[in-house]
Amino acid sequence: MNADEMSAAIDRMFAAYSAGDLDGFVAGCAEDMHYEDTGGGSPLTGRAAFRDYASGWFDACSDGVLQPVRKIISGDEAALEMRFTATHDRGPLYGVPPTGKRIELAFAITLRFRAGEVSELKAWYSPIGPLQAVGLVGDLPGRPAPAGTRAGAGT
Repeated sequence: MNADEMSAAIDRMFAAYSAGDLDGFVAGCAEDMHYEDTGGGSPLTGRAAFRDYASGWFDACSDGVLQPVRKIISGDEAALEMRFTATHDRGPLYGVPPTGKRIELAFAITLRFRAGEVSELKAWYSPIGPLQAVGLVGDLPGRPAPAGTRAGAGT
């Protein structure tokens, strides 16, 4: 898989997420993929486990958009600067009933490809912004809300 093919696969993956297509979002992932979320939670193994994780965000937010801002591709790996926006309006998130609040998060991911599929995805972010947006964490004393978030925004 060359860099152009990897870039196109990445674009398809995140366009599917943004279109509300959970199956399309995970379609390009290897059956035995590894997912790690540095913001919390245990690593996951397998496309089905990753799909179950992602379904929580789909169930909680009606308008989630995952947008690659910048891609760096080398060999079988990619590093992406990402932007996530959503409204917490459908279901529980972190155990909190829908708040109607906007979540905006800037973060990074690394991807590894094997045989044309994502074999590893690791997300690098601070969970403070989403936790603030749903009201589980207040603003930190003497510090503004984390960059890339709008904690408490919305109705």
